Amino acid sequence: MRHLEANIANRIEVIDVLRGFALLGISLRHFVSRFGYKGGAYSHSQFLAKTDKFIEAIDYHFLLDKTYPIFALLFGFSMFVVNQSSSGEKPFIRSSKRLLGLLPFACLNAIFFPGGDILGLYVVVGFIVLLLIKLPLKWLPYLAGFFLLQPLIWVQIIINLFDKSINLTNYPFPSFFDDVNRTIANGDFLEIMWVNLTKGQMGNFLWAIEAGRVSQIIGLLLLGYYLGESGRLIQFIEKGKKSLRYLLIPVLVIACCTLFKKWAPGIPSKEVLLILYNWYALALACIYVILIIFIYNIFPQRSFSSISFYGRMSLTNYILQSIIGGILFAPFAFGGANYLSNVFIILLFAIMALAQIAFSKYWLTQNRYGPLESYWRRIFLYRPSIEV
Repeated sequence: MRHLEANIANRIEVIDVLRGFALLGISLRHFVSRFGYKGGAYSHSQFLAKTDKFIEAIDYHFLLDKTYPIFALLFGFSMFVVNQSSSGEKPFIRSSKRLLGLLPFACLNAIFFPGGDILGLYVVVGFIVLLLIKLPLKWLPYLAGFFLLQPLIWVQIIINLFDKSINLTNYPFPSFFDDVNRTIANGDFLEIMWVNLTKGQMGNFLWAIEAGRVSQIIGLLLLGYYLGESGRLIQFIEKGKKSLRYLLIPVLVIACCTLFKKWAPGIPSKEVLLILYNWYALALACIYVILIIFIYNIFPQRSFSSISFYGRMSLTNYILQSIIGGILFAPFAFGGANYLSNVFIILLFAIMALAQIAFSKYWLTQNRYGPLESYWRRIFLYRPSIEV
């Protein structure tokens, strides 16, 4: 992004809106999945039991892996913001401090999240991206596309044509998660915290490689950085109501994935299904982005102030939702994973989200940054021209 474009506003509000929407979707997904703690219960009422199942369907089709790509894309955009800072510190050093500053938050979050934390993965993947963005800018969209196409899984598909005994996408993450689940069922508070922080994190990382999550995050971070550096994200936002025409691309991707799964000859391999699933989820995330930008440009901006405040404190709100989720669902606290129905969980989520939005509004009227955001900035000390 050229500096002239970077000075359009001190803060791009629609970025905060997108980040707030993504975080709400991630948090709702976490609540419905009970933060990875085993359990599940349906309401006694027949009507509410059907509602519980409907919520599960909505979660699977519209939330599961559908909103985190937005967050990853915006994280890549924020990497550009840090790099184009007017500070005299070298961009790589400044960005490295920023990534390392996430580690204490990743560890804190992992304590309450048995399935592993995404922030730790961002740190590892972020350093790979910092090396790749040193390449010429014109290469970045092609590199992003390469990683989003899931190259490792494609290599496995080709290998399967000749020798199915060689497996590059099979990692022992289930054994780590089995240890985590056994400790959750039988361990005390400190044992559960430790296994979440260690084996839960390792299992999550291995799963992320096998499921194509690592490749997708690298591609999204690169794409977000490129959209910032080239100014294309600002241009797209400025198009406003014209952005709907871009819906054709993700809609076609979803249609092709759906039709292939339905009409493909024989039974597609798990690798093919995984690629189709990742592309489908990514396409739906693109639809969310396009629709939000379109809606943002046809309604008064004050209509989005609540979710904008929520997005501005995304780190604080993300960590808080994990702590709240751990207290609600973990066996060392209320143990709600075993007896809370989806209907009741949605009500709890709504209460939490409204409370977080109110807290974000209150805090940001008194302070420039959220509490954890302020600490994070003190770690790596940068002053970007756009605060994202």
